Amino acid sequence: MDNKQVQSKSILWQRKILNVVYPVLYVFGRLVGKTRQELEETFVRWNNKLNNKQSYNLHCQKILLLTPHCLQKDACQYKITRHIENCHQCGGCRIGDLVALQKKYGCNLAVATGGTLARQMVKEYKPQAIIAIACERDLASGIMDVFPLPVLGVLNERPFGPCFNTDVDMDKVEDAIKIFAGVQYA
Repeated sequence: MDNKQVQSKSILWQRKILNVVYPVLYVFGRLVGKTRQELEETFVRWNNKLNNKQSYNLHCQKILLLTPHCLQKDACQYKITRHIENCHQCGGCRIGDLVALQKKYGCNLAVATGGTLARQMVKEYKPQAIIAIACERDLASGIMDVFPLPVLGVLNERPFGPCFNTDVDMDKVEDAIKIFAGVQYA
């Protein structure tokens, strides 16, 4: 077994341990005064660090970019849930930017209204890796739900509160695609 395979197995075990130990750490963290959001964000960050250590070279068609419907502005008349092609790419929200990334790299893009639909999308697309955009709670539970699939979580920004006209840092999303696709940074 070469060093790359050993590293890959080691990271998989570390991710497995993180998923098993996290619920215990969560309870302990709550007892010492940490908020649920802080603990979930820490879990997502640890998960991302482990996945960043791994060397990937996936075909972009095997990467699923999974995003919440709340990235679309609530006033938009062209609803994109389940039908991303309804987006008119007007620039009013990040959905058009995500469609542009999808076209640039050839990855799959799906919009979900919640965990059940997100799991359906994972079953439908059968990805080898997932880039998930969501809040801390949804990312933490989703990462555990799809294990052992590698997930890079990108926290959404919520200037108007949860699940309403959210935003995302597109550079972080593109960086995640590059990590899974094995694209070298300049």
